[in-house]
Amino acid sequence: MKNYNLQQVCIMLFLLFFLSCSREENETIQTEETVQLRFNTVILDMMNRSSQKQSISDIPNCSDDTPFFVEIILMQGDTEMLGDPTTPFRADLEPGQLFTKDIPQLKLPPGTYGLDHFAVYNEAGELLWLAPKIDGDMAAYSDSPLPMSIELMAGTKPYMDVPVLCYDNRDVNEYGYLFFELETIPLFQYCFFANYCDDNGRHYPARYAVEISIGDNILYEEEINVTGTKENGEYYADPLCVVLPDLEIYDDDEEYIDYTLTLLEWEGVYTIEEEIEISGSLSREDIEDQFEGDENVEYEHVFFNCDAGDSEPPEDLPDIEEAVFSDPTNITNPYYGPPAGHIYEYQGYEFEDGEQPDEPSEVIFIERKIETKVVMGVTTIIQRDYVMEDGVIIEDTDDWLAQDDDGNLWYFGEDSKNYDEEGNFIDNEGSWEAGVDGALPGYWLPADPVVGQFYYQEWYAGEAEDFAEVIAIDETVMTDLGTFENVLVTRDVNPFEEDVYELKYYAPGIGLILEEKYEEDELVEVVYLTGIIVID
Repeated sequence: MKNYNLQQVCIMLFLLFFLSCSREENETIQTEETVQLRFNTVILDMMNRSSQKQSISDIPNCSDDTPFFVEIILMQGDTEMLGDPTTPFRADLEPGQLFTKDIPQLKLPPGTYGLDHFAVYNEAGELLWLAPKIDGDMAAYSDSPLPMSIELMAGTKPYMDVPVLCYDNRDVNEYGYLFFELETIPLFQYCFFANYCDDNGRHYPARYAVEISIGDNILYEEEINVTGTKENGEYYADPLCVVLPDLEIYDDDEEYIDYTLTLLEWEGVYTIEEEIEISGSLSREDIEDQFEGDENVEYEHVFFNCDAGDSEPPEDLPDIEEAVFSDPTNITNPYYGPPAGHIYEYQGYEFEDGEQPDEPSEVIFIERKIETKVVMGVTTIIQRDYVMEDGVIIEDTDDWLAQDDDGNLWYFGEDSKNYDEEGNFIDNEGSWEAGVDGALPGYWLPADPVVGQFYYQEWYAGEAEDFAEVIAIDETVMTDLGTFENVLVTRDVNPFEEDVYELKYYAPGIGLILEEKYEEDELVEVVYLTGIIVID
């Protein structure tokens, strides 16, 4: 067992007592509307405490280095006031002292705050002392483990004593910290979103818990996503996002992060009869595929008890019987385009060895035709989109769309014609019509999309069961046509194509501006809006 330096402890205690007296004698009352907060480091005497507490392991060995600065995370409720888990806030200590300097960032309005992170470093940035957290084994040696509640009152000049323990490169989990909170390691955000299907095939946004680990180190345990009910009575479930370390000791495709999602009951929404768990592992490539910067993180979509190809329509398929179509050809949904009298031109690129080629593989034109078509008693507009390769039309499709009085844009089917490379007709594969052979319409675009919203686009059992989810409504997207803000992003899935999905980006007032196709989470094709042609 390592020996703790008793002489050092005595010197420290004497120094703290002297400094405390000096502070009280020279303290002046602060009259400003803000309060200057200071943190004072208190070294815990583990030799005396170890005889009273259950032994954890050998007592940490203390360094003789001089403390120089602290790193903190200061909260007010759920708001990070100073610092965050990836970049804690640095506050330098007064030279030769154990308390922080007076700095503007620690001059705060009166109120209740919480200290969630406190680490002390020498001038070289080496970790010396840590304030243990309540979840760590070392918390047994502290009477005030973190998080610490701080009440700032006007007219005071508080010094907050923060008990710390020496750190000697042992497992930081003993102190209640994650290892990447204290080391300079690149971090990525990773998000999960889940749906639950009951035995009748009805889809719900799911309430679930997440556990994530690397080897024997548990990074997150029983993290639960936020759920609730909106003012209109609709329930919602937010994605759950965590911070994961990018560890270079592993190969790019080597799976080193393990996760388990456990479905939880949601009172008033759904019940479950038995526990359902979904487990998996992630590599660096998996994380990077979902991460394109802090403002662009795609979700890992998980399905509990959901099977493709159910013979009966799911209960959450939009109910066409309840929709009212007073003026169905007046399309006002802000995410739809093109308007009448316009043609949208798109260019598609199929990636080669992970790279986008210089020339497009296809050109796509979309226009709204003058003609209409009645489907299931509803007058629909006809949107024509045709695909050309080397100047030859290889696909020509009429989509039938109508808007209900609530603003939802419905998809009533399509008439598809497929051609070979010489322009010879092949077949009508992909065609279907709502009301024929049990087929039912779904949403082309919902009226008021919200993140996490799940909706069916069509239902023709065993043939067309596409669905989508809203994964963003405030994305910023840059293309050759300009920068688009408040972009709606959906994740479209054909359940009969395993490990394939598309991300579609809709700009308000324009419509579809970008489409990305993924196979096994690898980007394989992109389609860009490249021009708008006015014909009327």
